Amino acid sequence: MPVPTIVGFLFDEDNEAKFDQHGLSIWNVQQTLELHHVIVRNRKGRRASHLVVGRDRGGRCIAIPVEPTYDPELWRPVTAWICKDAEEALLRRGR
Repeated sequence: MPVPTIVGFLFDEDNEAKFDQHGLSIWNVQQTLELHHVIVRNRKGRRASHLVVGRDRGGRCIAIPVEPTYDPELWRPVTAWICKDAEEALLRRGR
């Protein structure tokens, strides 16, 4: 499966509650698409097929597992968290 082009995210009460559990908001998550980010295949066996890694306007690295929706350019974040070291390294390498 090729790396998708993600133009926007589809938000709902479930993923917003999961962002909140990690100290993040819809706005933090949305900002990752507006700034430099990378999209990679997620590990096998995970609900989300891809992982978006990017920074919000405050400079925090955020990892967002995403799943496809009815629109190939609109993806649904499953959750989001502040990057672990390996995820931040993905962003630095730009891949």
